[in-house]
Amino acid sequence: MPKKVLLDTNFLLVPYQFRIDIFEEIGELIDGPHSFILPSGVMGELEKLSKGKGKEGAAARFALKLLGARKPAEVKSSGNVDDWIVEYARGSGIVVATNDRRLRGRLKKNRVKVISVCSRSRLGVV
Repeated sequence: MPKKVLLDTNFLLVPYQFRIDIFEEIGELIDGPHSFILPSGVMGELEKLSKGKGKEGAAARFALKLLGARKPAEVKSSGNVDDWIVEYARGSGIVVATNDRRLRGRLKKNRVKVISVCSRSRLGVV
């Protein structure tokens, strides 16, 4: 059974911000087969950000391009995206990829594994 990795909005901005290939790095962190999950709320946030100017808009547009090439499984989410991620991940055995410090804390309290940027050039499980 492939391990599922849920992608959060700010994590998808990492490839542009830090020049990290998040998909390759996750492949090195997770032994064996894995697949990616993208909540519809995250997709909505990215689309909204991509209309903006500056680095954040450019990062979001780059993220959308990467997702187009990777085609992760999209899951319908509702309400606040972070709240939904915590509920969805709790007790499910999935790994959440996020750089959001508050969300990371909430996930750790619920014993959910988190992948995050550890240094400006590497990812790690925190």
